[in-house]
Amino acid sequence: MLATTAAEAQRRREEPRPQRPSRADILLYNSFPAGTRLAVVSINGRPPVATDRPAFTFTPGFRMAGFGGCNPVSADYRRTGPSDIRFGPLNFVERKCGGEVDRQERAIFWAIQGANRWRPNGRGGMTFTGVRGTVSFAPAF
Repeated sequence: MLATTAAEAQRRREEPRPQRPSRADILLYNSFPAGTRLAVVSINGRPPVATDRPAFTFTPGFRMAGFGGCNPVSADYRRTGPSDIRFGPLNFVERKCGGEVDRQERAIFWAIQGANRWRPNGRGGMTFTGVRGTVSFAPAF
């Protein structure tokens, strides 16, 4: 039988055991508004300009589908932690609507594509942040 000392175990640099999620982490993870239709309320701090309000649904099956103001869009997403989120490639056909609507839609899609964090926002809404911008959602009626 081989006995290992604490010093030998430390030299081997054993992997630390994973930490159990805290209650706050579990509550945050479970507060993600999957299955709710959410309308965009701001893109990089500016309200949407499209006549048809951009809105999205994030399913419990990790699929996002919605409308950016001009074009329908869909994508897969994954959540690796309480506030982590990542999106796969956005699938849409780019129909031109012109001017400010096209710029707004690109900003929304760009922010969603680059999102890496989410947080609850208000009653049932959320905000995505990432390297490409910020987009905030509220429940759509």
